[in-house]
Amino acid sequence: MVWNKKGITPLMATFLLISFAVALGVVIMNFGRAEVEEQAQCPINIGLKFTNIGGEEQLCYNVAEKDLSFTLENGVNIKVDGLVANVIGTQKADSFEINEARIIKAGSYVGHIVYNSGASGEIRQLKITPKVRLYDTEQICTEQALVVEKVRNC
Repeated sequence: MVWNKKGITPLMATFLLISFAVALGVVIMNFGRAEVEEQAQCPINIGLKFTNIGGEEQLCYNVAEKDLSFTLENGVNIKVDGLVANVIGTQKADSFEINEARIIKAGSYVGHIVYNSGASGEIRQLKITPKVRLYDTEQICTEQALVVEKVRNC
């Protein structure tokens, strides 16, 4: 049996070119994915806000009980799977992860944070950041955080 070597060389060349093109595509896609993740922002407007009752935002601090309480309303676009709360006091800053804060679309949540103003100082700023799950990945949406600089006493 005689092999026709002219048929094998173009076949191998085609296979090598296709392999090179696939490898180059994988490299380019990985660079693109890294760039997107570096500049990632929440692609959806969550619509999280403090509940307003009688013209007053539902956010206050009870010094005696060391309780910072708040009520939030979620928008209609996506459910919230948790919150990150940062309390900046005059003495130090504290961060709290509130994983039980699951808010359905158009739902509400009443939250409490134990904050000791004696140790951490008077509250200068409260920042509540929503956590959502997009494409099976948890995202903390810092650009949609709620920021309050004056917390009234309960």
